[in-house]
Amino acid sequence: MPVTELVLCTTTSETATPAYRAAITHAMEVQDAWCAAHLPSKPKGGKARGVGAFQQIGNPAASLLTAHWDSVAQHNLWIASPENAQVFPLLQTHLDMTRLVYFHVEGVEAFSDAEEGEGAIPILRAAVVGVTRYAVEAGRKDEFERVWAGVKDAYHGFVAPYVHKGGWRIEKESEGREEFVLISGWESAEKANALETAEELTAFREAIKAVVVETDVKLYTAVEL
Repeated sequence: MPVTELVLCTTTSETATPAYRAAITHAMEVQDAWCAAHLPSKPKGGKARGVGAFQQIGNPAASLLTAHWDSVAQHNLWIASPENAQVFPLLQTHLDMTRLVYFHVEGVEAFSDAEEGEGAIPILRAAVVGVTRYAVEAGRKDEFERVWAGVKDAYHGFVAPYVHKGGWRIEKESEGREEFVLISGWESAEKANALETAEELTAFREAIKAVVVETDVKLYTAVEL
């Protein structure tokens, strides 16, 4: 089952410095070469594999790194590789490792650069990327899925023409709690923030609020590498 890797990082400096960006670029290049050598069935090139680096709007010290894998086990092959052992310490020198959050989203390849329908704009081509994490009590997971199925068309209409993808977080942050991760492309931060006040989404907001215990929303723009 495909998964999307999300790594939420916080730099030890106040922003994504040139040295940090260079370390990201180097890590991506080494990973790309490793995938070509060891995972020949994977698409060639970083964008084709959902590889991206993003900086959080309003908090330039925070960044998001992404990639697609065929499974968590496949990603673990990269993590255990000598190549990763070479490049990850170079990234670590720029990061506050006590604040790093890392997990996979089940069943989706969210950061595609490929066309997914006439007029649809892939997330990697969006000016702004939103990552919304809905925390749900474990016993209400099925209920959330029913609610989401009933309101996602309204959300789709508001986000369009940008693509959105959602799935469950695999590595749980705490026992008794599940997390639905919704990744969306946006034309601007203003449009993304309007989700909270748009009249046409009143029913959407009320339905989601009734079934979640916490909502975390972060907006990002692509890091210039």
